[in-house]
Amino acid sequence: MPLYTVTTQIGVLSAEAKAKLAAEVTTLHSEYSGVPKNWVHIVFQDYPSGSGFTAGLSSATAALILLIRSGRSAEYKSGLVMRLWELLQSATGAADDQIVIGIHEVPPSQAMEMGKIMPELAEQQA
Repeated sequence: MPLYTVTTQIGVLSAEAKAKLAAEVTTLHSEYSGVPKNWVHIVFQDYPSGSGFTAGLSSATAALILLIRSGRSAEYKSGLVMRLWELLQSATGAADDQIVIGIHEVPPSQAMEMGKIMPELAEQQA
C-alpha cells in the first residue's frame, strides 16, 4: 500500500535520478517495514520553475509525501522519515530549508491493493 509522491522542480531529477531514487526508496521501505517490494508505489511530479516557494521566495522546493495504512508506531514513522530525508536530499541536492517530508495515514478498511481491502497490520503479521 505505501504510495510515495515525490514533487520537484522540472530538471532537478533526470529520468535516471528518478529511477535511482525509486529503487532506493523501494528497497528502504521493503526492508524497513518488511513488505514485498511490489507493494511499494512511487509517483514523481514535476512543477515548472517559478512554481515552488520556500519562505515566500521562489525555490526548487522538494517534497515527499507518503501514504500508508495506519497502525505503525511513532518511532517507526520518525525513523522512516529521517531515512527518507537523507535519500531525498542526496538525490536533489536541496538545502534543509527546501525539503519537506510528510506521512499521511489511512485506515486499512479505506484502502485497497491488488483488488482487496487492506488488512489491519496485526492481521497481516499473524
